[in-house]
Amino acid sequence: MIYVLILLIIFLITPIRVVVSKDETRSDIDFYFTRIFNLRLDFDEFVKALFTEAGTPEQISPVKVIRTYQNYRRFSPIVTTATRMVPLDKLTFIIKTKGKSLQKQTWNFVFSWTLISYVQNYIHGHFKSVKDEYYNQVPGEKNVVFFELQFKFRLIYLLFSFIKNIKDLPKLIKSKKGRKKYGTTSNS
Repeated sequence: MIYVLILLIIFLITPIRVVVSKDETRSDIDFYFTRIFNLRLDFDEFVKALFTEAGTPEQISPVKVIRTYQNYRRFSPIVTTATRMVPLDKLTFIIKTKGKSLQKQTWNFVFSWTLISYVQNYIHGHFKSVKDEYYNQVPGEKNVVFFELQFKFRLIYLLFSFIKNIKDLPKLIKSKKGRKKYGTTSNS
């Protein structure tokens, strides 16, 4: 019994390196369990399933995007509490914009740096600290956003987050039985 408890504690406090990256050719979310297992899990297909229908895996479905956003909003107190314990190791955010005229390039520059400031405020508001960050806006052949996030996450952070938000858990687990379509309930 004591060995199981020790293994559970080791599993909860072992850092999991998470790398989220996007560029012109790829979008990756990788989890590296290198301390114990030397294992890499690729979550690209899982994330793609959150935004696409089963019959058309290459086309983003607006219904699935809305449903995923609604689920994120439900679980956002738990996610926010967990990420506020995590220091961000690396953040790279580069916007490439296409513009033929100087006027269009100027507006692209202004809008890009406005977006960069929003991203920077969001990141600094949701993570404990940011060690290495780089932002830039450059002209390019087409409009593309490059970003890379690297951080180490421990499952104990998620456990603490669930404990801190214990009053919200019944609302998250509650089933939607008895509801009709389009947001009406049986009481109306």
